[in-house]
Amino acid sequence: HGPVPGGDPGVGGWHLQGSLLGLQVLAYNRHTYETVAQRLVITIVPAPGDEPPYQGEFLVGNRNVEELLPAAAREIFLQATAGVWERDDLHVINVTSALDRGGRVPLPIEGRKEGVYVKVGSRGAFSPCLASAASPQSRFRCSLGQQPLASCYDTFAPHFTIRWCNLTLVRPTSLPAP
Repeated sequence: HGPVPGGDPGVGGWHLQGSLLGLQVLAYNRHTYETVAQRLVITIVPAPGDEPPYQGEFLVGNRNVEELLPAAAREIFLQATAGVWERDDLHVINVTSALDRGGRVPLPIEGRKEGVYVKVGSRGAFSPCLASAASPQSRFRCSLGQQPLASCYDTFAPHFTIRWCNLTLVRPTSLPAP
């Protein structure tokens, strides 16, 4: 694992919203070894209303990225997230290996995992529990090596170990008028 040139890996591979992606596809005939090259240019544009205004990014310490790519695993994660977010319109926006964010390769000891960042989005606001876990008071506790202030950790257990001090919440910068 490592950084992917030209973008961050997401659930479907590349995450290059609003960009051009140029690929050169090479093919060869196994019998004659003749090769052919074709250049493919893809424009990535966001779907209208696709990006949810409220986004939370969780660091799952006890998983490798390939374990959270299957739809069934993401659905279990969303069910656990719904318990702390108190929303039923959640969906996974991105799944990224912690190694691609500067994490270290775990020691080759059984049970060690690389860690995975999972970004989840919703149209609705964060629960008081999530807001508390990302509050300035919680950040201060994290800087002292303590757990943040929140009462919702156990909805992820035993499947997912969330590193709560790495929780990131993104709120909309401006809300539409009612």
